[in-house]
Amino acid sequence: MFFFITLAGGLGLLVGGLLVMRSGLRRAFSPALTGLLSRLTVTPWRGLLAGAAGAALMQSSTALTLATVGLVSAECLTFRQGLGLVLGANIGTCSTVGLLALEPPREALLPLLAVSLLAAALSRRLRPAAMAVGGLAAMLTGVQLLSGALAGLGEAATVARWLAAAGQNPLAGIAGGILLTFLFQSSSAATALLMALADEGTIGLTAAAYGVYGNNIGSCLSALVVGAAAPLAAKRVAMAHIVLNLLGVMVFLPFTALLVQAAAMLADDFAARVAVMHTLFNIVSSLVVLPFAGAFASLVALLVPGRDGGA
Repeated sequence: MFFFITLAGGLGLLVGGLLVMRSGLRRAFSPALTGLLSRLTVTPWRGLLAGAAGAALMQSSTALTLATVGLVSAECLTFRQGLGLVLGANIGTCSTVGLLALEPPREALLPLLAVSLLAAALSRRLRPAAMAVGGLAAMLTGVQLLSGALAGLGEAATVARWLAAAGQNPLAGIAGGILLTFLFQSSSAATALLMALADEGTIGLTAAAYGVYGNNIGSCLSALVVGAAAPLAAKRVAMAHIVLNLLGVMVFLPFTALLVQAAAMLADDFAARVAVMHTLFNIVSSLVVLPFAGAFASLVALLVPGRDGGA
């Protein structure tokens, strides 16, 4: 029963946080923010750079992707502008690999949420900004609640043994990576565990590469959940996130041996090689798509059809 309560609470905060954040952004920042973000994302290259910097500063591509979905929902960005931020977030998330604290700490998020609610209740002037900040804090708190609930379904050690037994089986390794990210709600945290397992010799680099592929697919969960309750353009932003990573896996999978060799050339120890594979996967995936951003956006529009003047 506790599991279902926690799961429902996490989903409620995730989706409810989006609605509150959208309302706050529309009231507080829409005119000024639209102009600023329009300049930052006027081309896919600028959007990629802004997204990479934002994800690096936030130490989370999930946080930036959720914020992008919120901004598109609030009509501060079009779908095509948000697409550049998503491509950049995939690169910026590489800065988090190897760190121990990869998610905003619970002890910081809950006070931030409480202060935001208090400011919204007491000050009419601060209310819109407080709603935007509090909505984002609620979304990230929901992600943490989901992580705790899903972790109850199985121990990370069990998944680690599964990865170790996967050997040269790509599907098993990718599935293990997805499950790890599902448990941690962070592709970077899951990759950090892969680094530790590789460093201990529990898994080989090829199995770690498959795990990295799965980690990137699993990182799309939160954006997909939030996007399901969002307007059309924001749904497309969420879909773009998963299509980007799925296409990346499809392209990299036949060349996994080359990826492992490249990592071996660029790093000495096993843990660093896993980090290099994660970095190469994300950077190459985004940079390959960038010149074809228009075609990629059209593909996503086909997958999420509908009429939306802001898309």
